[in-house]
Amino acid sequence: MDFEFWPAVLAGLAGGVVMSALMAMMRKAGKTQMDMALIEGAMFTGDRGRAKVIGLMMHLVVLSALVIGSLYALLFTWLEVESGNAWWVGGLLGIAHGLIAGVAMAVLPAVHPRMHAGASTAPADVSGSPVELEPPGAFAKNYGGATPPGLVMAHVVYGLVVGLVYALLAA
Repeated sequence: MDFEFWPAVLAGLAGGVVMSALMAMMRKAGKTQMDMALIEGAMFTGDRGRAKVIGLMMHLVVLSALVIGSLYALLFTWLEVESGNAWWVGGLLGIAHGLIAGVAMAVLPAVHPRMHAGASTAPADVSGSPVELEPPGAFAKNYGGATPPGLVMAHVVYGLVVGLVYALLAA
């Protein structure tokens, strides 16, 4: 497949929406406290409500769609992936993506202004309360026992969706 920017962006957005929905379901089921929208948005503001909105836009539009969706599409082109194989290659890329993201969680406190030991992520749904985040640890293990496998699996699903949607739109 040849690289096509807008199909890559739309595929990344679709993958980001599905991945975010999976993580929201895990939070709702009490399996994780991880809220990437809050974590990302809190890098820019200490207001919890604003942080969630900014973080969701940043996670879906900037990271999932523009940056990582384009990166996946470039890798599909570089690896000369046939459109019929893009879904499973996307899943494999998702494994690598999830592993990289998991390792990156351990170093996040070094660059995050509102993340420090002893802070609590709860209650995650109180809008307007100031944001203080607990460091996630490697693979966000501090956010619940199901978080590490959930983090990797959410990225695998992201890759599967990106591969499927990109193959359909770029064909």
